[in-house]
Amino acid sequence: MSDVDTNEDEFSWDATVTIQGTEVVVPLKKSVIQQEIDDQISIKGSHRKAILRSTIKKFSMGLKKGVENLKGDSLKEFQWNAFILLIDEVIANQHLAMRNDPSLIEKALSDPRLVSPE
Repeated sequence: MSDVDTNEDEFSWDATVTIQGTEVVVPLKKSVIQQEIDDQISIKGSHRKAILRSTIKKFSMGLKKGVENLKGDSLKEFQWNAFILLIDEVIANQHLAMRNDPSLIEKALSDPRLVSPE
């Protein structure tokens, strides 16, 4: 689902996170996390909010169908939407500050929900 080019050999892991009161398993890679943070902080507020509304709507539809009923591309899209919402939670309305202070990006990358077990 991501437009990010990743190295197939890059270490990936599954993280179980709680989003909208539901535990979701999200596959993670450090390069994808970094790219999504960069993408979210670079998008203007109104456009970012519109994207998030759409993402929340799609995520909620997946919850309504039942995660256990999602297969293949539907499951991947659900996990991708959960990932986008997770990154939004990690950024926590610090988009503008993060643009100007790379240390805040490093702090976000060290969030326990995003840390690799490796």
